[in-house]
Amino acid sequence: MKKILAIDMGATSIRGILAYVDNNGLQMQEVMRLSHKMVKVDGCLRWQWSRLITAISDTVIKYASEISAVAVDTWGVDFGLIDTQGKLLADPITYREPKHLKGLEISHRYFTDEELFRLTGNQVSPINTLNQLLALRAEKPQLLKQAAKILLIPDLVQYYLCGAILGEKSIWSTTAMLDARNKNISEYLLDMFGLDRHLIPAFRAAGTVSGSTLNSIIPALRAYDIKVINVLGHDTAGAALVTRAMSESDCMFISCGTWSLVGVSTDKAFVDQAAYRAGLTNELAYQERTLLLQNITGLYVLEQYKQQLENKMARKIAFSEITEHVEKHQGTYLTIDLGNSVFAQADTDFAAAMKESLCHRAVNSGSDDYRQYDDFDYFGVIYQSLAEQYRQTQQQLRQITQNSLSKVHLIGGGAKSTYLCQLIADTLQTPVIAGPYEASALGNILLQLKTLGEIKDIAQGLELSGKICPTVIYQPQMANRTENKKIN
Repeated sequence: MKKILAIDMGATSIRGILAYVDNNGLQMQEVMRLSHKMVKVDGCLRWQWSRLITAISDTVIKYASEISAVAVDTWGVDFGLIDTQGKLLADPITYREPKHLKGLEISHRYFTDEELFRLTGNQVSPINTLNQLLALRAEKPQLLKQAAKILLIPDLVQYYLCGAILGEKSIWSTTAMLDARNKNISEYLLDMFGLDRHLIPAFRAAGTVSGSTLNSIIPALRAYDIKVINVLGHDTAGAALVTRAMSESDCMFISCGTWSLVGVSTDKAFVDQAAYRAGLTNELAYQERTLLLQNITGLYVLEQYKQQLENKMARKIAFSEITEHVEKHQGTYLTIDLGNSVFAQADTDFAAAMKESLCHRAVNSGSDDYRQYDDFDYFGVIYQSLAEQYRQTQQQLRQITQNSLSKVHLIGGGAKSTYLCQLIADTLQTPVIAGPYEASALGNILLQLKTLGEIKDIAQGLELSGKICPTVIYQPQMANRTENKKIN
């Protein structure tokens, strides 16, 4: 029995999970959790790199006598620069840095958004690594000249753990620097923007060993011989790995957390005008499958509104209280456009913004039912609006891929809400398979166990994880929700 440590890094918290397989199936134990935030240093919003890497290395050392391997997955696009001596030149800048807009302006001198989409398959955004690099070169040209390699965040952590300078394609597919069709770095783009090809590390496939902590650049880790495994560096790819969308072509997945990623697994990229106009993006998954997906607002509005309402009421609100209220509502709630930029801003008065949006809708549609809504009804508005967004994306994906998408696999925090799961099934008129909740961490764990030979394949790993990561099927228009069938 070999134990592994999975480091699952999100943009607000990171955690470490100890996992292994025994006679009772897959066992998982959270052994580290750290909240973190971006800070302003040298005029830029940066990640607290020293704090993050210290928490990771301390956890590895704490469990060094138990674990055989460690691996990391993270959010996309952000990176660090290392010099010819292997030193990190500066703490990584975050994707929320406003100066990245300069990079997008520079790219527009060469290509339109649609042209860039056709070249890379990525939805064009200031946060793309390409635009971050262009902005950095304009702002601090000497820093980029000092760089020997660009390492995206999971690759950078892996470098600290074992000294290997490697890239992994799922995370690099978020950069807008890969050609989505041939799944390799676009030499044409690098030439057009004058970026040095030598900055790009060699790629290694997910599910391989990158090295050992014996060669770590952190001195304290060199006392241990722990394998560092190259898993799917992008958390979205890791999460998609544990969904039926990877093995069943008619299945759409929804990763519902603060943001929602809605997509399908395909054997090719879609870079035509229809995909561009639909706001889709192409990223890479396990064994270089393509994820055609849309990144839309998820539970962020609900989280922010809940916090503001708690402040107003001077008490905590349990999710069970929210569910009990919205389930009593007769009919469907009115919907708002959660894609409106006002709902992405932390300083928004969410109650006022939702009321204004519904008032505007009333002018256009003649329905002023919202005037009867109380504070808790706005949770129902958010849930209904989420489900409607998913329905619209499902229709777009059906048209573009010419696939029926007759089922949905819902993962992430949203899968915990029985109300939301049933609402999605009813709105989409599609069965919804809900769970697991912590999908990206599970993807990381299963790839490590497969690499070590502890499981035969991902399917066996999912079967073994059934007891601690159960899934529930929600059928559309089911009168009695207690009839939903729990499956392993």
